[in-house]
Amino acid sequence: MTWKRARVLFFRALLLRCPVCGEGKLYCGLFKTYERCPACNFEYEREPGYYTGAMAVNLVLSELLITAITLPLAVNTSVPFIPLLIWGMTMPIIFPLIFYRHTKSFWMAFDHLLHPVTNERIFFPE
Repeated sequence: MTWKRARVLFFRALLLRCPVCGEGKLYCGLFKTYERCPACNFEYEREPGYYTGAMAVNLVLSELLITAITLPLAVNTSVPFIPLLIWGMTMPIIFPLIFYRHTKSFWMAFDHLLHPVTNERIFFPE
């Protein structure tokens, strides 16, 4: 594992591109991913339940961010209760939606960093 490879993979993840070729887009809609890379035809989901880890990372990241913001506000007695309550009710829904696309992309990049793809795993139709 080299640092250069890690930088390339995570830059591709940041741009929501295929971790194998860096050209194909991951998403064909707001939340819908392509099954295969439009450029190199690599199948994105390697196995059933492949993105379960990405969902867990998304949840943990969202909740940690909410806690890091909410606790100091809750301790500060000058913050009114109603805005704090509204924040606490809406952010657990909004943050996971905001981070959804990138956590899946970074999960793929991390997986490709640990388990690089060989040419046999790319499907080329006849």
